[in-house]
Amino acid sequence: MHINAIFKSLSNDQRRVGLVILLNIIIVIIESTVGVISGSLALLSDAWHNLSDVLALVVTAIALGLGARAATSTMTYGYVRSEMMATFINASFLSLLMIWVAVEAVDRLIHPMPVDGWLTMVTAGIALVVNTTSAIILGGHVHTHDHDENNDAHHHHDLNVRAAFWHMASDAILSLAVVLGGGAMIMWGVPWIDSVLSLIFAAVILIASGKLISQSFSSLMDRANPAMVTNLKNIINNHPMVTQTHDIHLIRPSSRERFFSAHIVLDENLTLSEVETIIENLRHDLSHAGATHILLQPETSKYAHSHEQCDGHIHPHTH
Repeated sequence: MHINAIFKSLSNDQRRVGLVILLNIIIVIIESTVGVISGSLALLSDAWHNLSDVLALVVTAIALGLGARAATSTMTYGYVRSEMMATFINASFLSLLMIWVAVEAVDRLIHPMPVDGWLTMVTAGIALVVNTTSAIILGGHVHTHDHDENNDAHHHHDLNVRAAFWHMASDAILSLAVVLGGGAMIMWGVPWIDSVLSLIFAAVILIASGKLISQSFSSLMDRANPAMVTNLKNIINNHPMVTQTHDIHLIRPSSRERFFSAHIVLDENLTLSEVETIIENLRHDLSHAGATHILLQPETSKYAHSHEQCDGHIHPHTH
């Protein structure tokens, strides 16, 4: 396919994310090169942080493309876990880099090294302009689909790109700090400011990465939010036609999806039409409580006390 045809086939969000990826790759190369030449550890840490954001933006671009793809017989859930998998890998990689930065910064505080303040400040200034431009490019998507509140795919794209926007905005702040640090080195001739900035960056980024690692690992291990499980369970149990529930499961395979399933025990004398009505009402209430993919299995009282056939998580409900 011709390059121009490929470009036209991309959505506005994909084009914006692609442009921001290109800009940030350029910044990573420039900051890494100048960081080594100038001896600025702050520039190197900022470059690596930008590299992690490039990887995150690549994931965003892939998610925008895969989001429209239907599930297949081999990928029955699609690529819904790709976001959390990539987040875990990226955040782990970034954490290791920041630990190295922190160790190196402490060593430089003990054994100071000369740092070229002008090179550091000018390069960080370029990064500041690029990161600010990137945030503006991504920020322009906010009103793209607001008129279509019922289009979930577009809504999910907006959330995905909005997260990338805040990444770029935070990068701009870090770049500004490096600019100020370079200026301080020029004015007062104190190279240890570079090491102090590096330690601050490392601490801030490690805290943020730690949260991402925890969230993504919990998602990959299907850890559920107990409060949400209780709330969803209560919605079912409070329905007058439900006598018991069991085999309740809640997973969060991505930042946007919450898959919920449960077995519900109903009166065996109900007609199929009545059962369908009950399930439809429950799905409506559960979706408003945050569940995005709902599977309810209706059963008769035959399974009400069957601990052998279930996992034992039976929740009696009396009226």
